[in-house]
Amino acid sequence: MREAVDVSGGKLGPLLVRLPNWLGDLVLAWPVVEAAAERGAVFVGPAAFEAIVRPRFPSSNYLVTSRARRYALAGRIQSLRPSAALLLTDSFSSTLLAALAGIPVRIGYAAEGRGFLLTRRVRRAGASRSTARAAEYRVLGEATGLAGHPAFRGEPSIRATSTETERGASALTRAGHQGGAYAVLAPGASYGPAKQWGADRFAAVGARVALDRNLALVVVGAAEDRAVAASVAESAATAGAIVTDMTGATDLVELVGILSAGRAVVSNDSGVMHLAAALGRPTVGIFGSTSPVWTSAAAPWVASLYAAYPCSPCFRRTCPIGYRCLNAIETEAAVEALDRLLA
Repeated sequence: MREAVDVSGGKLGPLLVRLPNWLGDLVLAWPVVEAAAERGAVFVGPAAFEAIVRPRFPSSNYLVTSRARRYALAGRIQSLRPSAALLLTDSFSSTLLAALAGIPVRIGYAAEGRGFLLTRRVRRAGASRSTARAAEYRVLGEATGLAGHPAFRGEPSIRATSTETERGASALTRAGHQGGAYAVLAPGASYGPAKQWGADRFAAVGARVALDRNLALVVVGAAEDRAVAASVAESAATAGAIVTDMTGATDLVELVGILSAGRAVVSNDSGVMHLAAALGRPTVGIFGSTSPVWTSAAAPWVASLYAAYPCSPCFRRTCPIGYRCLNAIETEAAVEALDRLLA
């Protein structure tokens, strides 16, 4: 049995939670985030996440960190006198920051040579990347005494706020969306091309679902996804679909609103996939070099498509032998998965 750390009450200081750096990981860790917020946690994380974390947990502090100023918060954290630090990242730098801030209890997985800086080294249930990431986060939460929270009993769940819904709708209107039901396509992935299924396949799936179900299409992604998104939008429109390309034109608040109102979502293994799943949207996730065992969403409204090649999952950002694991996933498989979810 793991010994829990009491972070709740008495004269103990707050629990500091170092949030993950990737949106998908933040979503997978959401049950732990919810439980920690009820204990008055102090969150440390990227600037972009503040917009969705702070409104949901207004009683918790949110401290913004960045790669360029990763240790600048040490003094500010020290002034808050946290009793423990829960490290949801595996990075050496996040652990060193907690140590520099004088936090007496530092909890996390031993990784990147940081074990000597941890006072509570949590053991993984299996080899790295062999256990569901959401379960790994729950184990860290359990080691911190957070396991009794109801959020631990289900999949990560996020409900869009009224502000997110309104801003998402306004962003769509500004972009020329004429209203009505729509499906969302997310053909990019900042991790690299080994996660990207291909513009032609996204366009084919999008056009099928649009025409078969009388839906418009909305394409989303980061600024670096604009080229592939433009290709998807052009091809789907040529096939007869009504397309609004929002790629690079939304912030995280607007993205939550857009996804929450979508009828369905097709995405690579990315933050969009995890966010759509947590919002309860029927979601088809495409896996290439990464593993659905490790990072897929287990909700019944999510279908994960994966071709288990002998060399996969390799977790590479690029592939030296031609992305066969991605190319083996046919468009018809995604269409059939969407049909099952929407039925």
